[in-house]
Amino acid sequence: MALFTGELQRALAGPGCALCRLVRRQEEAWIWHTLYEFTGDPEVRSRLDASYGFCHEHAHLLRRVLTGHRLLGGSGVARIYETVVLRYREQLAALAGPGGRLKQWLGSEHQQLEKLKPEGCPLCLASHHAARGAVFFLLEALQKEGRLWRPRLKSSEGLCNPHFLLALEDRQAREDPELRQFLIQDQLERLAKLQDRLHQLQRKQRYDVHESISEEEACSWQEVIWRFTGMQYEKLLWQVGPEGDVGGQ
Repeated sequence: MALFTGELQRALAGPGCALCRLVRRQEEAWIWHTLYEFTGDPEVRSRLDASYGFCHEHAHLLRRVLTGHRLLGGSGVARIYETVVLRYREQLAALAGPGGRLKQWLGSEHQQLEKLKPEGCPLCLASHHAARGAVFFLLEALQKEGRLWRPRLKSSEGLCNPHFLLALEDRQAREDPELRQFLIQDQLERLAKLQDRLHQLQRKQRYDVHESISEEEACSWQEVIWRFTGMQYEKLLWQVGPEGDVGGQ
């Protein structure tokens, strides 16, 4: 708990949604450990085979983690995807077999095509669990040490709407009306300020208005994107030190 609250405090001090930052760090760590230690693990491999590897978003994060860490090489990705390619070829070959028109008439071709569609990315599942875990620890801190953690949340940039809704769905928020009200009121205040900044940005850009646009107003269009959809990061947040120790930004 102490280790995670330290990470949570650092995340709240950073830009944007703190939970997005925590989840992204855990996604990067999951990829690193999988490539470094678990490419031969039967359970991990079976899940990746079944999903044809990673989804679009996490496949490209995989590439960025791989190129961003000197301890990793492409052989780990090759080891994972060799059997993925084999499985896909086997499913595709079934479409090229005899009885094409009969397959269409029976509807079996459609069923075979469905088998070629990827689903169930293992990292998506791990990311979902990470998000729920981050929400749980944040709410526990807000509930048990409110005098310390509520000001920290207030002074941060708050939560994106997807993680805010996840927090409201958590058992702790459902069973504690005061905590739930605190979360809702905090989000309402942030959205009211955001709406005003969006309005002022439009108003001050009119040719007949000669007021300067503040930095917050100029960035409001960027905030509304992450506020409603979650954060995206151009840089890696989770790092491995020269001695194998782990850390992050």
